[in-house]
Amino acid sequence: MTSNKDLSNEGKPIEKDHSHAIKKFLINYYPALILLGLIIVASLISPIFLTSQNISNLIRQQVTYSIIAIGMMMVLLTGGIDLSVSSMAAISSIMVAYSLTKLGLNGSVGGLLLAMLIGIACATGIGVINGFLISVVKVTPIITTLATMMAFQGVGFIITKGSTIMLNTTKPAAKLLTSFAGSGDPLFNIPYPIYVAVLVVLVFMFIMNYTTFGRLLMATGSNEVAVRLSGINTKKYIFSAYVISGILSGIAGVIITARTGTATPLTAGVDYNMTTIAAVVIGGTSLLGGEGKVSFTVIGIFIIAVIGNIMNLINLPTYPQMVVKAAIIIIAVLLKGITSKRTA
Repeated sequence: MTSNKDLSNEGKPIEKDHSHAIKKFLINYYPALILLGLIIVASLISPIFLTSQNISNLIRQQVTYSIIAIGMMMVLLTGGIDLSVSSMAAISSIMVAYSLTKLGLNGSVGGLLLAMLIGIACATGIGVINGFLISVVKVTPIITTLATMMAFQGVGFIITKGSTIMLNTTKPAAKLLTSFAGSGDPLFNIPYPIYVAVLVVLVFMFIMNYTTFGRLLMATGSNEVAVRLSGINTKKYIFSAYVISGILSGIAGVIITARTGTATPLTAGVDYNMTTIAAVVIGGTSLLGGEGKVSFTVIGIFIIAVIGNIMNLINLPTYPQMVVKAAIIIIAVLLKGITSKRTA
């Protein structure tokens, strides 16, 4: 026969298991819970937040940030950092517009494709420089990418002579490019750049979850020495992460030109660096490398987007918003440190 005392003793481990499961759930899924909480708060603060127009604008504005953030996540997974993403996006945007307006590629669809390839290739080239200097020459990532950020921001001003390049949308190529960003599919009327962002997210979710490359990239960031001693060429994975960041920043640059119909070196001054680093960290990626998820990176982007949207809806000026975003980065790093200790 089992006594009441035995039953009460048996109940304690069960309660402990439930408590542990809840804590584990909160630690593992806190980015999604934060986003949900912010959506609820935003809808209570302003009735405009949940309107279809506001939600549509919010999603549309995060396309380029989401694409760049995936590249930033790949770099952070290796334990590095890329401060040049804004300059790579700017160079890509400038070279697309420059190719269409100055190199005579504005007359056909083939010219548009070539201009887009030139833009993406230039951004990729910067990624190759970053990857080579960091993985082979062993220059620290923060110094390398800070240098390329400054250098290619200057290159952007040299190419444009400090002015804005305007696309001639009466020409076939420029008209097609801008209509791509401005119109949606005939069935759901979803803007085409959103499909590009979704495709990028799905591709990299597959890469990180189901490929050897994804697993070894993660392992390289987790313990590069151990992976190298096991016979794996870690330089290849570190190099690849920076090249991927360049490619994705280049794609974002094409979308920037398509959306605005212009290209300017001032794109390099847009807060792509700060916002994407903050989003990736908020999404749970470790600054030390070896830990992160593509889906949570996208959630991180929308956490920052919703916070920014709330501040706009309450008419908070731009400069205080910069202070708030900086505070978010610090809080995200602290929160990531706390959750990492609890799961260790």
